[in-house]
Parts: sequence; structure tokens; C-alpha cells
Amino acid sequence: MAKNGKLKQKSTFNSGVKQKKKQRKCVLMFDDKNRQEFLTGFHKRKLERRRAALEEMKNKLKEEQKRVREERHKEYLKMLQERRQALDEADELVDAIIATKESVQYDHPNHTVTVTTISDLDLSAERLLEPDQRDEEREKKDGEKIQALPRTAGHPLMSEKIQRLTASLNSLAKRKKKKRKWKPKQEMRRGDHQTDRKSSSFTHSKKLRKGKSTIKERRKRTSRNERDQD
Repeated sequence: MAKNGKLKQKSTFNSGVKQKKKQRKCVLMFDDKNRQEFLTGFHKRKLERRRAALEEMKNKLKEEQKRVREERHKEYLKMLQERRQALDEADELVDAIIATKESVQYDHPNHTVTVTTISDLDLSAERLLEPDQRDEEREKKDGEKIQALPRTAGHPLMSEKIQRLTASLNSLAKRKKKKRKWKPKQEMRRGDHQTDRKSSSFTHSKKLRKGKSTIKERRKRTSRNERDQD
């Protein structure tokens, strides 16, 4: 009886394990559309990343060009302010010289004579040069040559960042052109192979024709033989 009870317990245990295993089984159903999107998605994502990188580079280029333009504008404004200050100082000098002039007129029967006397100016009082240093400064100004900013057509002032970004964009454009040009080359090669085959078949057919005689040639030969016999 004990043995039979043990066997019954083992059989019930094994049946319970089998039922559990059967319950754990699951079936996976794949959707064909989602599977195709997943498989072809690698290339799409790669192209999207490339487009995003190109857009970022273009935006950086625009920002850098904008920054360079603003810097150049500020430099030009500074130069204009300096020139205006220099012109104002020159006007003050002219006013001071005119104020110190003294003119006397002498009337004659045929003509009039005007004599103007200019007194020596103390230019050091108005933050200007002393009378002894005038000649030296004039000589220095004559010796120095004014150099303008390099403004050549087609070569604007560009920073290092702009040059790097433009170089990378040009390299990407060249790669695209090479890929586009590769397809027509393959097609041309196929066309060349086809033409070679056609030419070889044509020459082979010519050789075969040379061995055989046509109907016209046979008729001509028979007509000649008949004439010779007559």
C-alpha cells in the first residue's frame, strides 16, 4: 500500500510540473510592417542623423558670420568716432588761428592792399603740440604711410570656425557628387560590354557568310558557264 501511495504522489507531482510548463509557453506574433520598419530603420536613422548634423553646421556658420559682421561693424564705428574727433580738433585749431588774425587795409587810387598778421599760438594750452615739435610731427606723418583694411572681392574676412565649417560642408558635398557619378559609370560599362558582344557577333556572322555563297552569286556563275559553252 505504501508503494502504491508513493507512486501516486510521484505521478501527481509530475503531472503538476507538466501543467506548469504548458502554462508558461507563450507564442510571439510578429507584425510584418513593424518588422520591415525595424529592419529598414537603420538606414533611415543614419540619414536623419546626417541631416541633423548638416543643419547644425549651417546654423553654426550663420551664427559665426553674424558675430564677425557685428565685430566689423563695431570696428568701423570706432574708426568713425576717431575721425570725427580729429575733424573737431582741426576745426578748433582753425577757429583759434582765425581769432588771432589781424587784418589792415590800405586804400590806393588803383588798388587796395590788405595786410594780415598772425601771432604765434600756444598749442600746449589746448592739449596740442608745442611750437618746437611741429616740424618733427609733420616729418613723421609724411614718413608714415596709411594702410587700409584688406578688402578684396571674393575673399571676405573670415574666422577659423567659419573656415572649418565650410571645409567640412564642401567635403560632404564632394562625397555626394562622387556617389551620384558612380551609377552612370556602371551603366556605361554595361553598355560597353553589350556593344562588344554585338560587334563580336557581327564579325562572327560575317566570317560565316564569307564561307557560303549567296543565291545571286550562284546564278551569276551558272549564267557565265552557259555563255562560255555557247
